[in-house]
Amino acid sequence: MLSKSHTKDIQSLHHKKFRDEYGLFIAEGPKVVLDLLKGGKYACREVFAQKDWLSEHLRLPEAHPQTVFTEVADFELEKISALSTPNHVLAVFAKQHGDDPINCTGKLTLVLDTIQDPGNLGTIIRIA
Repeated sequence: MLSKSHTKDIQSLHHKKFRDEYGLFIAEGPKVVLDLLKGGKYACREVFAQKDWLSEHLRLPEAHPQTVFTEVADFELEKISALSTPNHVLAVFAKQHGDDPINCTGKLTLVLDTIQDPGNLGTIIRIA
């Protein structure tokens, strides 16, 4: 059973402001969660799953001892999910920080931030 405060903390991650503040993000659905767990690029903090999904993936807690696996009921998953129909599993992962310095010495470098329109990217590359 999830506490109200824990439920609110997870629900807050649906908003960018809190994802940035806490350095966490949510992944929903069996395929996405399994891919992120197997990839190992992001540290998984918690997994909230229905009983049938957990019984199907018995080896995951052994492979990820730092992760807390919690069995939740359907109505609890609905509360913490951003989807209208939750999909068996939801996980909380830590964001990676891009603190690695970029070595631009002796190289032609184009640095872009938050390009959202592919047309704009094409224009910038042609101009460069």
